[in-house]
Amino acid sequence: NAYVTKLNAILGDKEEGETIEAIAAKAKAAGDGPLFNQAAQHFNHAFYFGGMKPNAPDTMPADLEAALTKDFESVDAFKKAFMDKAVGNFGSGWTWLLYDTADAKLKIVNTGNAGMPEGTQRPVLTMDV
Repeated sequence: NAYVTKLNAILGDKEEGETIEAIAAKAKAAGDGPLFNQAAQHFNHAFYFGGMKPNAPDTMPADLEAALTKDFESVDAFKKAFMDKAVGNFGSGWTWLLYDTADAKLKIVNTGNAGMPEGTQRPVLTMDV
């Protein structure tokens, strides 16, 4: 809520109709740290909490399991690599499972502070660290 409140205070009615990703990207490109931080953290937290579902199934979708196995050798190997990457993320930040459209692969990436997926990176899963 604090990120949304501060973001609204900074923006007013500017950027109305823009996606949060577009607002964050424009702010980063313009070197507007305060706007980027609020917009990116809003996106990051919304994505994070959006992935939490009550009464979620006990098994993952078959296509996700196949993709994890293809790019990480197994689901267990992915889980270990993801946790290792998260533990190694120094300070405040995020650990992401991303699908990179540039090479059609799943990747595990750390971002610091308000860092978020960019360019050809599409978020699949994240952990706030």
